Formats: sequence, C-alpha cells, structure tokens
Amino acid sequence: MAGVDDDDGHMIPAASIGDIDLHALARTNPAAAKEIAYLDGLMNLGEESTEQFLRLCQLLFDVGSISDSEFLLRRNLECYEGESLYSELFGTVKREEFDSAIESFGCQFAVRLSHAEDHGFLVSTFHADGGRPRSDSFRMLSYPCEVKFGYLEKDTIEADIVYLEPIHDGCEPEDYLLLSFESGAWRPMDA
Repeated sequence: MAGVDDDDGHMIPAASIGDIDLHALARTNPAAAKEIAYLDGLMNLGEESTEQFLRLCQLLFDVGSISDSEFLLRRNLECYEGESLYSELFGTVKREEFDSAIESFGCQFAVRLSHAEDHGFLVSTFHADGGRPRSDSFRMLSYPCEVKFGYLEKDTIEADIVYLEPIHDGCEPEDYLLLSFESGAWRPMDA
C-alpha cells in the first residue's frame, strides 16, 4: 500500500494494521503513526525484538486500537513473553470467556470433559467421555472424543472434535466436527 508523506518527509509504508487507519492516525498523532508503521515494518521482516513487539502492542492500545492490540498480543504471547503486559492491559476477560465456553460445551452436550493438554495461551485439548446417544449433527459426541478448544480468531472460540478411537457401529461416522461458540451456544461452523 502507498505510504503517506509526513511533515518530515518520512513515508508510512503500511496504510493499516488490523483495523487501525494509519493515514487518519497520522493526522492526529503523527509520532504514533510513524512508530507503529516502523514497528510493523520490522515485524513484516521478522526483525523485531521482544521489546519492539511489546511496544507495538502498547502503542496500538494507546491509540485506541484495543481489539487489534489484544489479538496481536494474545496470538504471540508466549513468543514475546508478553504475559505481564497482557494482564496489565486486558486483565482476565478473554480467559474467563474461554473457560465459560468450555464449561458451556460440557453442559450443552451433556459430556464430561477432562483436561488433556495445553497448547498455548487459550488453546487446550480436552477428552470428552461420550454422552448420550444422539442422531443429530452432534452424533460424534455420543462417543469418546478429543476436543481442542482455541481462541484463535479475534472474537471467536472454536472447538475441533475428533474421535479418540475408531467407531464401528454400522454408520458412516464423520471424521471431525468444527464448532464455534456464538451467543452463549456451540454451533457447527460453516464449511
């Protein structure tokens, strides 16, 4: 994308980062726009330091791009040792949403979940014991399954479900099931 000349003759190489409009920001806060563009450029080249990455997240937060800052930091938390900054800026809201979605899963499908493994911040695998017999689109959950929950998108918690063992009940089983947590309920994701 084309850059913007500022008063010093410097270019802003990226027009936006997430939902932030650097052109508009350059009019109201040129120093922040320049620094965000510079740090984004380093990230695009893979040359940013931990401190520079954390500074970018802080800057995005400071200029009001809170959801972009949160998502960027959440998805890179462990790579950049950003737990302290994340807690300072965002508290425990996403963790609470994640835990609530997992609890809702067990209640909605009447399955008992046991924690198997964590794969990173807000990404965990659970085993479901297999619930009551079902004939609906959630038939898989009648059998022991592995459920990988992840808050991988900006505002969506997902569940990726696979059988723990082969099923031989005369029916052609699904290989997997993808669900998303929306408005307090788990729903199949659009294919």
